[in-house]
Amino acid sequence: MSIQTWFSRAAASLTLIGACAASTACGSPASSSQWMLINHWMVDAVTTPQTPLALQCLLLNINAPSQGVVSSAQLQAPGLQTRTFSQTDLQLDQNTFEFQLHFNAVAHRPLRGALPTLSITTPDWTHTFSFGAMDVAVEQKSVAWLLPLQSFAGERGAYATSHVFSMVVKNPLPHPVLFDGFATGGGVDVERIAYVMSPKQVSLAIPKQAKDLLAPVRIAPGGIMAIYCEFRQPSAYRNVYFQPALKLTYEGRTGYELTNPALYTEAKFKGDPTAIYPTIDG
Repeated sequence: MSIQTWFSRAAASLTLIGACAASTACGSPASSSQWMLINHWMVDAVTTPQTPLALQCLLLNINAPSQGVVSSAQLQAPGLQTRTFSQTDLQLDQNTFEFQLHFNAVAHRPLRGALPTLSITTPDWTHTFSFGAMDVAVEQKSVAWLLPLQSFAGERGAYATSHVFSMVVKNPLPHPVLFDGFATGGGVDVERIAYVMSPKQVSLAIPKQAKDLLAPVRIAPGGIMAIYCEFRQPSAYRNVYFQPALKLTYEGRTGYELTNPALYTEAKFKGDPTAIYPTIDG
């Protein structure tokens, strides 16, 4: 099976968001087993020392005579500790397999421009790849003053550097909560923050009726608000893990509320994906 054929099938079969890529022009069929890693991740997050980051990466085994085995995988960077590693295997057809590699990792200190590596071992080879880059802000503790009603897990499509993070929150407390924007890890550029009070429907796109956040906005008890963060990633990275924090004030106290991560992944190609992502024969 050619890599081109695999990508066209994987785009329809994978359910884990941010897991696969699709190619429209991939060259001649491979004659031997080939592995390809979907890396080039930009990780921008706000977390606490106790809260793990749910990072992931996809490894593909194409034209394989039998199902391969990933013996181990290690995600490493100074200041980052991987607590758990797990993998999910899926056979797409007779000779095409995918390995979804999952890492729960904690940052013990802020990471700025960190360049983590991913070491993978199979029975036939061991190789250390670049994972991408990480910018992580670490707060000693977080608050839980707003109730998340809806959050979007990101999107997949053609390569892009501009994205929108959106979620819907409710104030469950007896007094107003002030929303003063998003805190990030510092690896992306925030271009716009907007909101809609009492939204009727919400999507990833910022609606026309959204108001720009120019000053802290008051969320009354029981109030519901959709909030949006438009940001731009460095062009050197193809996939984004974005997990900002909400900057809040409640009864004179300020705090950061963590959010669920959103993944923005490349899934459509104008050319050969092997020109972008690393491959290993064997």
